[in-house]
Amino acid sequence: MDSLSQMVLGAGVAEIALGKKIGNRAMVWGAIAGTIPDLDVLANGFMSPVGALAFHRGITHSLLVNVILALILGFVIHHFYQRPWQKWVAVGSWSLMVIGISGSMAFLGDWSTIKLLIALGVLSFGGYSIYKRYFNEYYTKPDASVKQWQWLFLLSLVTHPILDCFTTYGTQILLPFSNMRVAFNNIAVADPLYTLPFLVCLIAAAVYPKTHARRRFWIRSGLAVSSLYMAFTIFNKTRINTIFESTLIKEKIEYSRYMTTPTILNNVLWSGIAETDTGYVYGMYSFFDAEKTFKLNVISKNRKDFIVALENDSTLKTLRWFSDDFFQMKQVGENKFEYYDLRFGTFRMKASDPDQFVFKFNIEKSELGDFILKDQGDRPRDANFAEAFEGLWNRIMGRI
Repeated sequence: MDSLSQMVLGAGVAEIALGKKIGNRAMVWGAIAGTIPDLDVLANGFMSPVGALAFHRGITHSLLVNVILALILGFVIHHFYQRPWQKWVAVGSWSLMVIGISGSMAFLGDWSTIKLLIALGVLSFGGYSIYKRYFNEYYTKPDASVKQWQWLFLLSLVTHPILDCFTTYGTQILLPFSNMRVAFNNIAVADPLYTLPFLVCLIAAAVYPKTHARRRFWIRSGLAVSSLYMAFTIFNKTRINTIFESTLIKEKIEYSRYMTTPTILNNVLWSGIAETDTGYVYGMYSFFDAEKTFKLNVISKNRKDFIVALENDSTLKTLRWFSDDFFQMKQVGENKFEYYDLRFGTFRMKASDPDQFVFKFNIEKSELGDFILKDQGDRPRDANFAEAFEGLWNRIMGRI
C-alpha cells in the first residue's frame, strides 16, 4: 500500500510491542521500519526500467529477508542507545544535515531570506532537540532488551509485505524460494478509510504518557478499526466476485479465468476482467449502481503479430509475468510498441479503450530484434486530476 499506510501500521504494531517501555520512540522506529521495504525504489536509478519493475516489491518484501533484517536492526539499535558514542552519531548526523541543506541551497543559488530563515529555524530546533535528548542530565536511555527491540522491528517490517499482499500490484513475499507475486486484490493501493482513522488514533495515543491506560485504548482502537475495515474489504470482494460471475453467466460469456479489484481510494467501485479465447471482457460495478450487474466491454488480445516475441523475448516475458498475462500489446510506430497491463482498471472510466488503462508501457525494438522497455508512458499523475477525480466520484456514485 502507500507509504503513509505502511508507516502508520508500522508505528501501531511497534507501539503495541514496546510503547509501554520506551514511549513514543516505539512509534518513531516502527514508522521508520514500516517504510524500509519500499526503499527498493532507490535502486531505480541503477537498473534498467524492466529490471526496476521486476525488483520492486521483490527481495526487500521477502518474509525471510525481513525476519533477518529485524534481528540485525534490533541488535544495532539496542547497542546504539547503550553506548556513549551514540550522542556523537546524533550530532554528526545533524551536522551533515546542516552541511547538506546549506550546500544544496548554495548550489541552486536559492538563498532567499524566507527560505534561509525557515532552514535555520528547523536546524536550530533540531540542534536543541539533540542537546535535550543526548546531553541533558535528565536524558534517560530506553529500557528495552535486544530481544524486545528485535520484536518491535519484526512486527513493523513483516507487516509491510503482508499488507501489500492485499493489493493488486503483487508482492514477492516468498522470495528466494518463489518469485510468485501474491495479490489478494481486495483493497486499493491507497484507501483513506483504512489509513486515516488509524492515523487519528495513533496521534491520540502519542499525546498520553507511555504507561497511561488511554494510550493503550487508542492504539488498540486504531488496530481494531483498520483490521475490521480490511475484513470488510474481503467481504466486499466475495460479493463482487458473485456479481461478476452472474454477469458473465447472464451474458453467456465463456471464460478461462477472471479477477476483480477495487478502484483507487475506495472500496465501492470495482473493476472486473475475464479472459476468453479471443480476448477479454472488462467492466465496472459500483455498489450504488441501479442494476446489480457489471457494464461489460470487449477488449481484443491483439497478440497474433507478437506470438514468437512474447514467448522468447526476456523483456516481454517479464512484462507478462508482472501483468499476470492480463495484457494487450500493439504497434504504434516503426519499431515502437505499447504494452497495456489490464489488471489495474481504466483512467477516466473509459473501459473500452486500452490506452486509458492505468499501466501502459512504451517499448522499442532494437536493431538486433530485442524489445527494450523505455518507460511507463503517460500515467494519471500527468493528467488533469480535477477531471479524473470528478469522473471517479461520479462513477462511484453510480452516475455514469
